[in-house]
Amino acid sequence: METGSSVSKGVFAYKGKKKSVNPEKYFPKSETVNTWKRRLETYQSLWESVDTEIQILQSDLNTKIFDDLLKFTKTCHSRFTLSSQTGDSRTKEIPTAALVTGVNTPDHGVMFATLVTLLQERVSPLVAILQSKDCNNVKNTLSKLLGQILKNPQLFEDDEDSPEVNQKNLPISLATLADWYDDKYTLNHSSPKKRKSEEGDLVDIQILPPVIMVFEDLESFQPRVLQEFITICSNYLSQLPIVFVFGIATSVSAVHRLLPNAVSSTLCMEKFQAPPSTEYLTLLINQILMTKHCPFKLGSRVFKLLLDIFLYHDFSVLNFIKGLQFSMMDHFLSNPMSQLCCPLEELPNQTKRMNSDELELIRQLPSFMRYVESCSLERQAELLTDDAETKIEVLKLVTEIHTYREEFYPILRCLHTLVSKLPKQPLGKQLREVYATVLGWNMEENEDYQISLDLLKFMSKDELIGLLRGCGSCLGNDLPSSLKDIPVSINSLLDRFDTLHEQVEEDEEETTDSPVIQKTDLHSLKKRLQELEKKKKKLSPYEKLRTECVDYFDSLFRKYLVSPKALPLHELLYYDSASTVRSHLTASPRAAVQLALGSSHTYLRNQTESDNSGTISPDIPDVCIVYKLHMECSQLINLYDWLQAFITVKTSNDEENDDQVKNPDQVLQARFIRAVSELQFLGFVKPTKRKTDHVARLTWGGC
Repeated sequence: METGSSVSKGVFAYKGKKKSVNPEKYFPKSETVNTWKRRLETYQSLWESVDTEIQILQSDLNTKIFDDLLKFTKTCHSRFTLSSQTGDSRTKEIPTAALVTGVNTPDHGVMFATLVTLLQERVSPLVAILQSKDCNNVKNTLSKLLGQILKNPQLFEDDEDSPEVNQKNLPISLATLADWYDDKYTLNHSSPKKRKSEEGDLVDIQILPPVIMVFEDLESFQPRVLQEFITICSNYLSQLPIVFVFGIATSVSAVHRLLPNAVSSTLCMEKFQAPPSTEYLTLLINQILMTKHCPFKLGSRVFKLLLDIFLYHDFSVLNFIKGLQFSMMDHFLSNPMSQLCCPLEELPNQTKRMNSDELELIRQLPSFMRYVESCSLERQAELLTDDAETKIEVLKLVTEIHTYREEFYPILRCLHTLVSKLPKQPLGKQLREVYATVLGWNMEENEDYQISLDLLKFMSKDELIGLLRGCGSCLGNDLPSSLKDIPVSINSLLDRFDTLHEQVEEDEEETTDSPVIQKTDLHSLKKRLQELEKKKKKLSPYEKLRTECVDYFDSLFRKYLVSPKALPLHELLYYDSASTVRSHLTASPRAAVQLALGSSHTYLRNQTESDNSGTISPDIPDVCIVYKLHMECSQLINLYDWLQAFITVKTSNDEENDDQVKNPDQVLQARFIRAVSELQFLGFVKPTKRKTDHVARLTWGGC
């Protein structure tokens, strides 16, 4: 079979049977120690605890978001009744909840799945979620709606006498749903409740569940389909208590862009704003990453990379969580001694189980080697030769890292309180920005930190007192014993600021001679200016106290906010392989496509092409030949010359090569046109108006 015909053939994946996965196959075989079981158990335990905390955080956040929306959907049809043919005459508009979710589209699936679950549990079992990809016309939209509502198992749990619904024999229309709803929820099926009418009399009112339709991605719906569907639903308001929930990524004005005034007037919209994804990310970082409970931490480069992907690409917290999970997974996969990245209470047991080979890997860590070099010669010999002493030292050093974290995060929040409101925010406005800076730099090495201190020394009394009180409140009561004295010192500074007005200033007034007009030369003027420069201005009591306050916090930050890179054995608990994370999370499709087109033998395992270096083999796919030929052209490519070169390559093994070039086969012409179309689809060439028989090249450089 000719190679070119393979382009038109489909590729179908066969899932096959599920097989049990052996985790041992995925761990590197070149490791000298066999610790994969302990590492796998530690990873699974850690990620399970982190994932549980994430789920709790997400559940609490969603509850706050959806409380008002659930209340709206529950009460908007509270007076709906099926007792008459006309229903509630006051319901002339469809109650619509416009939920503004933000542009973080990868998170919308999880958000709306949670919303549907809450609506089914607390409001009504009649909930359908509609997506634009499934609703390209009104018939498909109605089919999806009826399919989700009529197949809901909760509808028939308490009603054994009702016949089984067969959707295939029912017409796809809202009349079907209205008839079924009338049969299901008539006044005889449940006990009515008493409610006062407008005249003051008690009447029987049955609370009926609304039919809730959730449009997950409203902006992606076709306007014509949406308009017709809303118009149809508005005609059935007397028979069905319909409620819309619009998922809007941009703003409510998108509804008016999609719907004309005649259709939008049938909606009674109320706006519900979901908090931005940046707030969710801040909660995630503050309550999960920046705590002492999880021993695994991200290094400065990986943390900044995940933040950049979030802020500049997708705004997806879900993708940030996936990046965190991949980082943890790769840490335990690539680090042979990562089983020591465990909770503090499990650390002694993990240390005792270490053998000589594992201890040798510990000794080869760069941070441990630097620590050994700083010890005395006798201690160096013990740490390098005695396994028992090495175990004791490893346990001590890893415990110190856990203690360092207990002191690190309260002082970090104190630093953020002081610098977040400075002009231009040299260290950043958000806590995550300050955290990323401190992870990569020591305080004395950071220029932005020095700028922040200089700005603090120019603050007014009221501003500085407010910052001190903020530092005292952010520290809280749950502090380690080494930090118990800090709130006391802050309160002492505040007391001194309060009594500052009672201090007597001892100002020495500078006596200035009255100006005398006299002749002077350049040398004497220079000498006089130098003497004036040497005289220092005396600081006021407030300036002295302000300088003392800033120096006190400076000493705290230099002592406790040390970069984890300076700690011995930080490689066991911190993951900082940014290149690995970038290669897996931020794909480069253009580079992959160029590699596949330029070196197809690596994919097709065609040894003939690899042997013919410098020439184009006629056995490779047509699109690869066209790609290699276009790489030899300038910005504009003549299609006829390109075709002639293509035919020359394809017929290089034929004896009648010249005849084929002069009178090309129509099959070869069709294959060439198809290959050029594929290259245009991939974004390498485009048509140009400069010359009708040319195409413009969109890329530069070799393959």
